[in-house]
Amino acid sequence: MFDVSPVFLLVVIGYFAITVAIGLLAGRGNKTSEDHLVAGRSIGPVIGGAALAATQLSAGTFVGTIGVLYLTGASYLWYWPGLWAGWIVSALFVAPKFQKFKGVTVPEYIEKRYNSKFAKMLAAILIVIAYSVYLIAQYVAGGILINTLFGIPMIWGATITIGITLIYTMKGGMKATAYSDFFQAIIMAGCFLVAVPILMQQSGGFSSVGAFLSELDPGLTGWHWSFKDLLGFGLAFGLSMAIAPYELARMYSMKSEKTVRLAIGYSFIFQAVIAVSIGLVGLAIRSVYPVLSNPDSASSIMALDILPPVIGALFMVAILASIMSTVSGIMIVSASAVSHDIYGTIKKDATDKQKMFVNRIAVLVLAIIPLIFAVKPFDMVQFIVLVQASLVASFFFAIVVIGLNWKRATGTAAIISMIGGVVTVLIWFLLDKPFGLNEVIPGVTVSTILLIVFSYFTKPVPKESLQPFFND
Repeated sequence: MFDVSPVFLLVVIGYFAITVAIGLLAGRGNKTSEDHLVAGRSIGPVIGGAALAATQLSAGTFVGTIGVLYLTGASYLWYWPGLWAGWIVSALFVAPKFQKFKGVTVPEYIEKRYNSKFAKMLAAILIVIAYSVYLIAQYVAGGILINTLFGIPMIWGATITIGITLIYTMKGGMKATAYSDFFQAIIMAGCFLVAVPILMQQSGGFSSVGAFLSELDPGLTGWHWSFKDLLGFGLAFGLSMAIAPYELARMYSMKSEKTVRLAIGYSFIFQAVIAVSIGLVGLAIRSVYPVLSNPDSASSIMALDILPPVIGALFMVAILASIMSTVSGIMIVSASAVSHDIYGTIKKDATDKQKMFVNRIAVLVLAIIPLIFAVKPFDMVQFIVLVQASLVASFFFAIVVIGLNWKRATGTAAIISMIGGVVTVLIWFLLDKPFGLNEVIPGVTVSTILLIVFSYFTKPVPKESLQPFFND
């Protein structure tokens, strides 16, 4: 725990107040579940790009990545090209078709494309499970942040973070999330642009940092991670980002296919600033604090002990913003999977009002469950995120990317593909990664093979199911 100045507290409290106000104001126009879940399809490219970037730049980036860079050095930065390759795949082969479909939820695409309600239900269940794991990482990061600030137990820090996010998510839905994400993305990029020069000055500059780290441990400026490790990291993040349900759901909220492509382009600008900045921050902090008991606390300690009070407070706000933007996106996608895809399928005559009620209950329940596991997390924040990314890619990459670009893919094959991918990842993870390969590689490989092979031996989907996705 550090001595926190009144200025620091005022900045943090002011951020929370502005975020909640944005959510409440944005939610005033929501009258239907479609307004709540896809913002009336009114989001433009700049707001949309900032929202895509802010959601992707989660606790895994601001807490987890900086923590891993602090612990292992610069070679970890090579996962970024894999992540960006995933965005390119999304821009070329996924995002425009998703926007054109104009669905409400991601599993709704599964039902229409594969003409299968069971596949829709299975996808919804897997999304809820995978994103519950992801929420654990966000809660742990929020808990570490608040614990570092005020010395209160991590569970209460996580509860405070999630409580504020719940307020604007339940009230404002996707529109509140998009506009608050724009506000949060500006804070993230701006804080890093100011904080990095100050940190570099405090640590003695680039050459001083490099010389110190090379002497401390040559692996910090060399190759701590093997090629197989870096390939696994890049594929896990890239394959999952190409089809991430919480990002695809945001594409439904945008005005047109052109808007989606522009939004992805704008998101690259935000991400490029952040990628360079966190690399410099993670390494510079190690030179200032060579030994920290918890590497995930590196970013918050820097904000409190090195940066001036206002800049440090804004930096902490940026970390909170990254956590809250991701949590709100996950809540909307997971809750809509429960209310719209599971409940709506089971109770076919459910009214829009009933679905909205179930949605809000689902947001609350799905927010609470991961708290139980966040009390005793099983790994560093970034590695929890990595497991979730591998899981999502294993059951979703093949059926989304191949399904949107290959007409022969069938509903039965999609179900087998999802189940096979998840089972493979879990077995590979439990066997402690045979041959040193990240679980995403066998997971996506198996799910892709199963989708292609079984599509040739099962009944094709009707032509009307293909029409929204294929021009001919």
